[in-house]
Amino acid sequence: MTLPEGITHLPGHFAPESQAELLAVLREAVAVSPLFMPVMPRTATPFSVRMTNLGSLGWVSDVKGYRYQPYHPTTNQPWPPMPQVLLD
Repeated sequence: MTLPEGITHLPGHFAPESQAELLAVLREAVAVSPLFMPVMPRTATPFSVRMTNLGSLGWVSDVKGYRYQPYHPTTNQPWPPMPQVLLD
């Protein structure tokens, strides 16, 4: 199979154990900062995805517009920190 230009397939580069560790860390983050569905600013039409953020600022969209903010739009709690395993 030929991959599109700019795509590199590295089988085995991210070991299954590392994938499981990352998944566990992300599930913990989502438990603290649940997935939410942003909406378009003018129409309030929901996006087709749910999302959350990690780190000091998170991207959100609502009737007030698109922006980065330091807290979750429904819990009003700070976003969880970026996990070291993800940075690594």
